[in-house]
Amino acid sequence: MQVQSCAREILLLSLALVSVNLSVSQATAANDHATADAGSNQTIAEIMPALLRTTAPEPTVAPIPLSVAFDESIYNSPRVANIRTQLGITKAGYAQAYTLPNPSFFLLHDSAQLAKQVGALIPIESPWKIAFRVLLVKEQLKQTDLEIQKALWQLRSYTRRAYLDLVIAQETRNTLEELANLSRELQIVAKRRFQTGDVADMDVQRAELAALMAEADYNQSKRKVDQSRQCLSVVLGRNYDSPLEVQKLPAFELRVESNDLLPNFRTSAPSADELIQKALSKRLDLKVIAQAINVNIASLKNIRANTLPNVQVNAGYSYSGNPPIPSVATRGYFLGVTQELPLLNFQQGERAKNKAIDIQLKQQLAATRNVITEEVISAYQRMMAARERIGYFQTSILATSNVVAKMARRGYEVGQTDITTTMAAQQANVQTQIAYLDAVRNYQLAMTDLEQAVGEPL
Repeated sequence: MQVQSCAREILLLSLALVSVNLSVSQATAANDHATADAGSNQTIAEIMPALLRTTAPEPTVAPIPLSVAFDESIYNSPRVANIRTQLGITKAGYAQAYTLPNPSFFLLHDSAQLAKQVGALIPIESPWKIAFRVLLVKEQLKQTDLEIQKALWQLRSYTRRAYLDLVIAQETRNTLEELANLSRELQIVAKRRFQTGDVADMDVQRAELAALMAEADYNQSKRKVDQSRQCLSVVLGRNYDSPLEVQKLPAFELRVESNDLLPNFRTSAPSADELIQKALSKRLDLKVIAQAINVNIASLKNIRANTLPNVQVNAGYSYSGNPPIPSVATRGYFLGVTQELPLLNFQQGERAKNKAIDIQLKQQLAATRNVITEEVISAYQRMMAARERIGYFQTSILATSNVVAKMARRGYEVGQTDITTTMAAQQANVQTQIAYLDAVRNYQLAMTDLEQAVGEPL
């Protein structure tokens, strides 16, 4: 009985010791886990807020659509005011057209005959000369108006490019911000696994290096956003540091969402032949040259009207102190007409120059039509290529890239993949999104060139 009692006491003591050891092990593990969590929380507190502090809070401003940016640049930009002043310069031609030649005063004194003549030479201009000058100014006004429209149309392309630069800069910043946050999260995972002994310290160092590089790229992208916003504000006629927001690209998976910056895949693109025909009828370049031909025709009519010089009427007072009858002076008036004969100068030089200009303008018109055809074809092919590339990205590439990046990151968390594969997948996903933004940029640039080549909004 005593032996059994001793054996029972030894067994109970052993169970107690095992229970104590298990409690100590659990407490140690819990303490280690808490320490790891504390380290993780400290990493988040030290790293993530530091990253988030780089993003300054922006004022809430309603984004302006691209069409509103076009209107604002037309109404407010000082460049437009400068362009419109050309019309006033041309209108000043009316004052010149109605200007008549000045009369001349003369005084003649003949000491031998004791004669004096005082009078004026009054040129009489034919009414048709005034009419032809007015007609010329009217044609010049039409040409100036077309040139102003052409300059405003070019301003539209500047506005569109500045708007696009800001959109792409913002989307690139958001993409790089996402990469920076993912890199920091990967660094936290690497530290956790290092503390548990799953990976070497090299993984932590590599993750930290990738996070620092991603943060540097993100900070640079913010600078690019500020630059693009200030440039667009200046183009719109605002103060360069005024708050300004533009439209954002829709989510990658929303392919059919309506947006001015993306192609509408629900409708087919127009054919190249259709755009070429439209360009040949709409381009302001052709209209300016055609109007220049009309101006040259009006100028030729004005030259022909000036072939016959003006008639000069001479009139005045006449006094003679040495007439045939002594000591009797004579007084009276005189009246005469002077007409220059166009025998040697009949505007032959101006006519030859005018005809040469007419030939040059017609050749320029044909050359411009050829250039326009080439511009439309080039911009059209670039637009179609960019449109097709965007379609590939939206249908399959972007979704597949996101899935691969998530699977790689999850695989590293559970220990199925190494950090090299995970970092490569994240970098590839970001590069894919940047390539998508580049495709959108190329599409918009091609559309801008195509609109300029066609001569009307598309």
